[in-house]
Amino acid sequence: MNPRSIEDGIRAVGEALRSAVNSADVAGILACWAPEGVLQPPHHPSVQGHAALAEYFRSVFTARRLTFTFTGSEITLLGEVALERVTYLAVAVSAGNERTEDVGKGLHVYRRQPDESWKLTLDIWNSDRAQLPFLNFHK
Repeated sequence: MNPRSIEDGIRAVGEALRSAVNSADVAGILACWAPEGVLQPPHHPSVQGHAALAEYFRSVFTARRLTFTFTGSEITLLGEVALERVTYLAVAVSAGNERTEDVGKGLHVYRRQPDESWKLTLDIWNSDRAQLPFLNFHK
């Protein structure tokens, strides 16, 4: 498979993740993740595996609605692993209708699956701004 088509497949996973987060679709989010995947949100312990990821995102979506836009993406292919360096703009609207915006950067790590698809195995990000209340999802 040529590197361009692999990159397109990886970008499609990133877009599916963004779309699922923006629509509060926990099943759609899990479809992007390998079963052993690890999410490392800022100011929060690591979240590993589908069950923990589902619980985490349900908790987040109960407290706020998120809208993410990936403003940049750079993919590096390393055989069966791919790294995607991203930049983002995020808007969070709390249950009380308080709106907060953030910009930042992150790293997505993907691994090729036995069926040749790509799934997230690690997602870590952080803000370019001072700590914002909406980033403390665990509160």
